[in-house]
Amino acid sequence: MVASELLVLLAPDEDPESVVLSRAERKELLRRFEQIEEELRRTREEFERYKKRHPETVGVKFGKAYTLKTPTEPRSLGGKPGARPGHLPRLRPRPDHIDRRVHLPLTNCPECGNGRLSRIQETRTRVVEDLPSPRTEVTEYTVERRYCRTCRKLVEPSIPGVLPHAQLGLRLMHAVVQLKIRHRVTVEQIPPLLRSLYGVMVSEGEVHSMLEQMATAYGPVYERFREAMREAPSKYLDETPWWVSGQMAYLWVGATPTEAIYHIGRTRAHTEALELLGPTPKGILVHDRFVAYETVGTKTGLRHQACWFHLLGDSKELEEFLGEEGTQIHGVMKTVYRAAQRVAGRGTEAHVGQLWEALEGGLSNRQGSSVHGHRFVQAILALRERLFEFVRDPTVEGTNNRAERALRPAVVARKISGGSRSWRGARVFAILATVVQTLQLRSQDLIRDGPGYLASVRG
Repeated sequence: MVASELLVLLAPDEDPESVVLSRAERKELLRRFEQIEEELRRTREEFERYKKRHPETVGVKFGKAYTLKTPTEPRSLGGKPGARPGHLPRLRPRPDHIDRRVHLPLTNCPECGNGRLSRIQETRTRVVEDLPSPRTEVTEYTVERRYCRTCRKLVEPSIPGVLPHAQLGLRLMHAVVQLKIRHRVTVEQIPPLLRSLYGVMVSEGEVHSMLEQMATAYGPVYERFREAMREAPSKYLDETPWWVSGQMAYLWVGATPTEAIYHIGRTRAHTEALELLGPTPKGILVHDRFVAYETVGTKTGLRHQACWFHLLGDSKELEEFLGEEGTQIHGVMKTVYRAAQRVAGRGTEAHVGQLWEALEGGLSNRQGSSVHGHRFVQAILALRERLFEFVRDPTVEGTNNRAERALRPAVVARKISGGSRSWRGARVFAILATVVQTLQLRSQDLIRDGPGYLASVRG
């Protein structure tokens, strides 16, 4: 603030150049100036504290925290592409079969057109892989119908490779599911894609119908996969927003090393998690300490494993906010977690006791006078029975990363499609996404292995 502006405060109606100040007025002017300076200093300090607590790159969306990372400059690879000098090139492997062989004669020079060429000096082979010509395989079945004296009605055999009342085969229907769920191709894009690649003429309505038919057929498979998840020794839960008819709902996932089960519910309450887990689930529940999972544990008696990735994220945020005190607390958390990782899956009760003593002693010695530091330490110490299950049990992981990885394909699908248009469509997505992701976790292919699962439930 310049002197002329200060003069305006004392004599707003006077020309600053013509104002003559007495000693008392100058003293009052100086006092006002110091007062404004002090207010400005306090405001700046308060703003700095606010920035530490609420960084520009951190926020909350749909009730979940997020962090924006500063984009990094692309690293220059340098040098020429390809293998290093002296290294063998990595070539495409030769196909294991040859479908047809073609001989290419040479009668004229391709350079100048000369027809007077010598005898054949040498030959070479070149193998080319390509897609087959776009042509569908159409099969007409002549179905015998006979009268059964026991059932007292006409009966007929089931048609292989096709769902009841369907005019399109299972390979095509599985391909549509693969495009829609795994590769996230929109319903509007699937018909022209099938037409250009395979010459198949389908409409958008038929795509929707195929997805619903496949979800109905895979319903028993979904139940079988869900039961396997419920019986697993450890399961990883997470949730994310999902839109249904323009209204916010939630997509839940229960993940294991061999299953990824999806459920879309109306709320984020524990009742939706119980719908996914069932009334009497077994094993250990790994999660991010969301209150719904805590309630599930209370109602079912499940043991818990808190996600250390989230715990360390909280202590890192505390470090940014509290300074030295937060740095010490975060250091203790990192040290104990690294020690726990070294004996993960093969630790004894003695190991768990040592880890707990190191954590409790380290945090108790390093918490200062701040309210936030004290609350964080007390919250961690209250998790004693939920911190080191992964040390004792080789089937348990120390983080909830498995569930978060299972959610990522659904999150990308939501960003593309905006969710589901109806609750029926939401159930179709949940069933088909479960089948596709579970087969992927089992290193199986939907088009190749899916019909086998359908046959097993159809008898």
